[in-house]
Amino acid sequence: MLPRRALLILPAALPAALAACSSAPPPRLEGPPISYGHLTQIRLDVSAIVTEDRTPNAGPNDLGRDLQPSAAEAVLVMGRDRLAAFGSQHRARFSATRAQILRNRNPSRGGAFASDPGEQLTCQLTARLEILGENDRRLGFAEASAERSQTAPSTPSERRIVAESLLRQAMFDLNTEFEYQIRRSLRPYLVEGTAAAPPPPVSREALP
Repeated sequence: MLPRRALLILPAALPAALAACSSAPPPRLEGPPISYGHLTQIRLDVSAIVTEDRTPNAGPNDLGRDLQPSAAEAVLVMGRDRLAAFGSQHRARFSATRAQILRNRNPSRGGAFASDPGEQLTCQLTARLEILGENDRRLGFAEASAERSQTAPSTPSERRIVAESLLRQAMFDLNTEFEYQIRRSLRPYLVEGTAAAPPPPVSREALP
């Protein structure tokens, strides 16, 4: 049997104890930086590579447009860092076709000690590489996608940290899948080995 004095103290301390157990540490920025210059470039047998943002207009619940870099720019950074032109004909077009971090409110669980249910963030990325011939005739293409989801607090500062971490992690997945799809679908247009880049074309000038 507990003393009556202890029975009176326990209910008063219970809410504080529950709150201490339910509180979570603030989120930390996770995932590798969005930079791929340290990786081996994928050499293409093309004379030039262009990058384009072909993502649709962002909706009101898309957090990807507000990050630095934005989700679309992160995909374009990957294309510029990973791809290199090592040919004298044809050209390549790298496009970001989907880049968004959708934000959806989690349902409330209710209850006397209910905490903030937070929000569900879903990062969706898609990149496409096309090899183009004369008159922009498509000779081949490769496409890669990545998707990750995570629950985030509703406070703006913590939500932003989770969104940036989610983008970094999804970009890591996209970069891995992107190289795999290129080597699977565009092998005839890859330049293997350690050959130097072709010299620029010689310009012609009429003699007097």
